Amino acid sequence: MEIKLPHMPFKFDSPEGRMEITVRRLAAGPGERTQTFSAAVTFLQSGPRALERIPLSAKSDTYSGALHALTEGFKVTPGAHDKDSVEFRVLHALCHATGVVDLDA
Repeated sequence: MEIKLPHMPFKFDSPEGRMEITVRRLAAGPGERTQTFSAAVTFLQSGPRALERIPLSAKSDTYSGALHALTEGFKVTPGAHDKDSVEFRVLHALCHATGVVDLDA
């Protein structure tokens, strides 16, 4: 499914609690000169999951490029995860959150 977010920062509710979409710099691998910025869903509540991130396909060489990808369209594949997994529940909730536009529709 391809979706786009109405704005950034974007927060939504999932069965796992309140979530937020964030963009962070990924560590460059050995021999790589460029850094990549990647989007992910993060947990807003405190507790053991507070540092967990569920990666999204929106990536770019720049921070603003990753933000642009989130508001212009990116792929989300909840079906790639087990239906009982946290990833499936959170990504499914993201796809159906208020304001999210389904570009495949």
